[in-house]
Amino acid sequence: MFPEAACKTMQSILGDAGHSTEEVLEVKGHLPFPTLDMIVYLKLTALLFPTSDFRHPVTTPALLYISQALTKCPVRSLQDMTSGLVLCCLAVEYVSFSKRFLPELINFLAGTLHLAVQDKTSLGYIVVPPFRPSGKCSDLLVVSDAESCKSWSQKSLPLSAAQLLELKNNLDKDHHRLTCLSTCLDLVKRCCLLYKDLMSFSHIFQPIRTLLSKHLSAQALPDPLKELHSEILEIISGVPAAHSRLILEKKKPIPLKLLTPKIVEILDYGKKRGSNREERERERLKHKYKKEFKGALREIRKDTRFLAREKLNEVMDRDSERKKKVRELFGSLATQEGEWKALKRRKNK
Repeated sequence: MFPEAACKTMQSILGDAGHSTEEVLEVKGHLPFPTLDMIVYLKLTALLFPTSDFRHPVTTPALLYISQALTKCPVRSLQDMTSGLVLCCLAVEYVSFSKRFLPELINFLAGTLHLAVQDKTSLGYIVVPPFRPSGKCSDLLVVSDAESCKSWSQKSLPLSAAQLLELKNNLDKDHHRLTCLSTCLDLVKRCCLLYKDLMSFSHIFQPIRTLLSKHLSAQALPDPLKELHSEILEIISGVPAAHSRLILEKKKPIPLKLLTPKIVEILDYGKKRGSNREERERERLKHKYKKEFKGALREIRKDTRFLAREKLNEVMDRDSERKKKVRELFGSLATQEGEWKALKRRKNK
């Protein structure tokens, strides 16, 4: 009802969240996952504003915030995993219409599947941060008891688990692990359907294909997860390779018949030469005459300037001699006048 006010409000909220994450990132080097209120704001952004625009004053910063959270927030607990999967659901919602490729989303989903792998000795793929190939938090989604798969029922991931996750025993933890894995596989399936038209589809989903075919296929999973597993592999395998190697042709292509071009030699200054030898010779002599004439004029101007300088020097020398003689004459007259006045004073005495 008030789009401008809503736009300014969401921009201020996203701006404050971005500045706070930058400050925390500079101090600690990593970020905590967004809280439930921020996730609700991101959900409202997807509902109120268009997410398919190439650049939008609200949805573009929101999508950048989600991408930064999926890249810089380490997964250290099941609650972090829940928050990350909720962000992945929002990211898929943001790009579902425009089919914009979001590499942070694919990386997080591949890392989530890696956390469910039991045997991590020979992976066959590269694990990208914020996930680690092995370590303390690299087995978050590994089920502790295989019997818990029988009692698990498929359900959606609760949004409240992003703020508070209450798991009383190991059975609840295993059920939540399977729920996270089910959500991740469903997101992977949706991403495969979104990006299957990309030229680099096979390269993008190669790590996920290795995870599903080599590692997760050997583990005990519930039937719904097995169905998702097989559907994803079928989609990835069904997309043909978009490009092939270039092959050199055995025979060179026959060129088209073209008219013989008329080649005309060009003189300096953009003038054409004559059609016969006499005209070319006449043009050459005319060009040489102009060149010599310009050179002669240049030499005459130099000589004229030189003669003018010499004449001026002679006049200045004569003037200096005349001035010198006049000064000497005035000096002698002044001396004679002084002597005459002195003689006159002696006579008066």
